[in-house]
This record gives sequence, C-alpha cells and structure tokens, in this order.
Amino acid sequence: MEIRRHLEVAVAAAKRAGEFLLAQEHSSGLTIVEKHENDFVTNADGASERLIVDFLHEHFPDEHIFGEECGSDGMGMSGRWIIDPIDGTTNFFRGIPNYTISIAWELEPFTPLVGVVYNPRQDEMFSAGKDLGAWCNGRPLRVSGIAEPSKALLVCVPPHRHHEITAEYFSMMQELFLHVSDLRSLGSAALELSYIAAGRLDGYYERFLGYYDIAGGMAILREAGGMISSSDINVPFSDARCDVVASNGTLHPWLERMVRTH
Repeated sequence: MEIRRHLEVAVAAAKRAGEFLLAQEHSSGLTIVEKHENDFVTNADGASERLIVDFLHEHFPDEHIFGEECGSDGMGMSGRWIIDPIDGTTNFFRGIPNYTISIAWELEPFTPLVGVVYNPRQDEMFSAGKDLGAWCNGRPLRVSGIAEPSKALLVCVPPHRHHEITAEYFSMMQELFLHVSDLRSLGSAALELSYIAAGRLDGYYERFLGYYDIAGGMAILREAGGMISSSDINVPFSDARCDVVASNGTLHPWLERMVRTH
C-alpha cells in the first residue's frame, strides 16, 4: 500500500536522524548561527536534513522535497516530502529534550497523508497514515474528550520572532488564559500537535510558523481525531507562513471563534 510504505520509510528516516542528533548534542563541533532574530540554525540541522533527504530519495527517487534548510524543489504528481530536520533547534542546542524530527508526505498541498514526529531524547515516535490510525511507539493515539475550555490545557506561544506584534499577541493570550485551565509552550510545534493527538494537551494557537513546522503533526493530529485550521480565514496556509489553531476537535469552534474575533 502506497501510504503504508511511505509511512514505514518516514519512520526509518526519522530514527536515523534521531540517532545522529543524539550523538551531536554534546559535540565540540556544533556551530550555531542566528538566521533572523531569535531564529537559530546549527550545522546539525543541515546534516540531519541531508541524511533524511538522501534516505527518502533512495526509496522514492522521483518525489519532491520541501525542507526547512534546503527549500523546495517543486511539487508534482508523484508527491512531496516536507521535512523539519530539527523542530525546536533552540531546545536542541540548549540541552532541553523537547526537540523533534518532523517528516510528512502529501499528494496535494497542505493535506499530508503521512506524518512522523520523533522525539529522540525521550524515544517517542509519533506516526500516522491516512486511514491507518495515529500511534506513539505502537500505542494508538486519540485526542482528549475535554469539552469545557475551563478544563483545557492550551498551547499559546509568544511571538519571539515578531516583537512588533507583542501587545496584540499578549492581549490574545490573556483572553485565552482567562478561559482555560493553564497555558503551555514546549518549543516545538510538531511536538505540541502530537501531544494534542495523544490527549496530553487540548488546544494550540501560534502565528508565523512554516509549513515544515506543522505538516507531520497535522497528519498525526487529524488521524487521532483532532482539527487544525488557519487562525485567520483570510490567510490560508502557505509553505512560508501558517497561523495555526489546533485542538481536540471538540474545542475547535470555541477556539476558532476566540482567535478570529479578537
């Protein structure tokens, strides 16, 4: 089956990248560069991405690639891989365990059929294939059944790369905070979406993400019964920018309404 084979290869690629990154964590050769304000990249990001791309091309030589570091080589009928070689680079080089490798595969833009999010430090492999279910280390995933905002744990990430919208964003965060149980921010969008799929978190709001940040987690969340959409109905997802509202599904109408009418 096409989806199952792509999923198996994506899992294997993420495992290989995870083993490589674990070995690089304390390497004396690790270099860190600030691409933009509070947007960092290490030489391990590029090496991890090359490892993943080479492995995917061994199995699917005619398929396209969109990676955070290498960019896009197009989109075709054969499908496209979307790769974030380290989602949570700051966590990675600061020794915080919440970093992941995210890999997705799609035939149509922004509709991933396969998603893999691997946290090597905790050895948790989140994975999903369209109509094959969502899993973590072989255990099936399902979103939480929390329906009351006051009981919800919500991810709300400050605009650390866009200080110009600080006042507007924190006003939104305050309004959400007053309606929910508590807020979280883990430093990896892929991990946060996977945690909603696992029922550990219930909702998520963040702006100015790249599609590579969310594609793997999007597939996993949807297959686990959750929902994800643009926080602005007039700004659909693009490769360069995704403003995200995600949830367990039950809370989605409330969360969309809160964000879109703020």
